[in-house]
Amino acid sequence: MTVRFQAFHSIKAIGNREVLFNWSRTNPLGALDQVWRPTTRDELQQLLREYPERKLRLIGSGLSFEPIHSVYAEGSQALLVDLHHLRGQLDKTADTVTYLAGTPLDTVYADLIAMDRMLPASPGVIGIQTLGGALSTGTHGQGLHQSALCDAVAALTVMLASGDIIRVDRTDPRFGAFVMGMGMLGILLDVTLNTVPNRIMRCTKFTTDYPFLLEHNERLNREHAFVKSWWFAWTGESHIWLVDPASDDEVARYRAGGSEPLVLEGDMDERMNLALNATIDATLQKMARDTKDEARAGEHFETVRRFKDASDLVGNVYQILCKGIPAPQINCEVAVPLERMGEALAILLAWQEANPGVLHYPFILRCTGPSVAWLSAAHDKSVCWIGFLVYLAADGTFVGGSMEQMRELQQLLVPLGGIPHFGKHLAMDLYDFPALLPRWHDFLALKRELDPHGRFENRWLGDLFANR
Repeated sequence: MTVRFQAFHSIKAIGNREVLFNWSRTNPLGALDQVWRPTTRDELQQLLREYPERKLRLIGSGLSFEPIHSVYAEGSQALLVDLHHLRGQLDKTADTVTYLAGTPLDTVYADLIAMDRMLPASPGVIGIQTLGGALSTGTHGQGLHQSALCDAVAALTVMLASGDIIRVDRTDPRFGAFVMGMGMLGILLDVTLNTVPNRIMRCTKFTTDYPFLLEHNERLNREHAFVKSWWFAWTGESHIWLVDPASDDEVARYRAGGSEPLVLEGDMDERMNLALNATIDATLQKMARDTKDEARAGEHFETVRRFKDASDLVGNVYQILCKGIPAPQINCEVAVPLERMGEALAILLAWQEANPGVLHYPFILRCTGPSVAWLSAAHDKSVCWIGFLVYLAADGTFVGGSMEQMRELQQLLVPLGGIPHFGKHLAMDLYDFPALLPRWHDFLALKRELDPHGRFENRWLGDLFANR
C-alpha cells in the first residue's frame, strides 16, 4: 500500500532508499520503510513494550527546519511515527474540548468556531500544524495578554517510554514540562484545551515609521488584545495589525454577510500607503531574484503582496490571524525580554544599515505574556519574539550567505538574553540554555527519569541537551 503524505513533504531517493524530507527539503526525516502510522494507541503501546530498544520520533507536520524529528541517522530500526490516523475530537464540555494529538490545528479552529468558542490564546499562524507538534515545539501567538498555545492546555494524556499511560493536568508539578516537551518525555496522545466564548474581532491595519515603532510598540501590545508588526528595517516602515473586539454594528454586518471576513473601507494614511506599496514592489523584485522565480509564481510572494493597499478586517480570530503561508524557508525566531525590546530594535537597525540589500522579508515582531512551559523563552516573563527568514528557491537552494546572516542576527540578540524558538532554525552553540532557562536542569532530570534509555531522543536533540 502506498503511503500518502501532505503536499509540503517531499520524497527523494538517497542511494537505494526512498527518503521523506521536511517541508524545506533540507533534512531527511527517515526512509519510507521507517515511517509508521499506528491506527490505535494499543499498537503504540505494544511496540514500546515489546521492542524496548527501538528509538522513535513523532513527525507532526514536518515543518521544522532543523532535524528535530529525524530518525534518518538513528539506524534502520528507528521509527518515524506519524499519527495520521489518531486525529479528531474526543470530547467537549461547556468550556473545554479534547482532541487526539495528530489533529491539525485547522480542524480544531473550525470546530471551535462551529461551537461559537475560541481558545484563550492567539493561534499559531499556520494551521496545517498538528496539535501535538504545535504544543511540543512552543508555537505561540501575539499579544501580551496571552502566551503560547500550550498555555491554553488544561490536561494531556501521554504514553511514556515504558508504555504506561498517564494523565497530566495543571495540578501536576510536572505540567510545565509536558506541555512543551519537544517529544522527549513521551508520546502525546490527546489534549484537553480550555475554551472561552467566541468574539468577533476587528483588525485595524496601519503603516508607520521606526521612531513610532520604537516608542509605542510596547504600549500598543498592552492596550490591544493581539498585535503583530512587520518591520521593513531597510526603509524604517512598520506595518502593524491591532486586533480587538469589533463593535456591535461591525458584528451585525459580519453576521449578515454569512460570517465571512468583512473587508472595511480603509482609512490608512495615503502617503504611508503609497510608500509601503513601493517598498513591497521592491521587496518582491529582490525576492524573485533570490529565489530564482522571476515569474513570481511561488506562494512566498503572497506573504508580502498581502500588505499592499491593506484594508481593515472583521472576522473571528482564526480568519484574521491564521494567515501563514507554508512556503519553504529558513526561519529563525528569537525572544528577548520585553524590557530589552528597544535595544534589540536599535541593534538590528544598525546591522541592517551595515548590510544593505540583504534581507528580502521584514522582521516580524510578536510580543507575548508569561508562559508556564519550562522550555519556553517566555517562561515566567513577557518577551518580544523577533522573527527573520529567508525563502528557498524551488530547487531547495537559498541565496548565498543566508545561513551566515541567520547566525549573525541570532548572535546579536544573545547578549540581550535572547532565547530561540525550538521549532525553528537555531545555532545552538550560541546559547547557554541552562543559564537562560531556569527549569532546564529540571526538564533534563525528568527526561532521564521517564526515558532513561533515550528512546525519544535523536542526535540533534542529544546535542541540544548535552551537558554544557
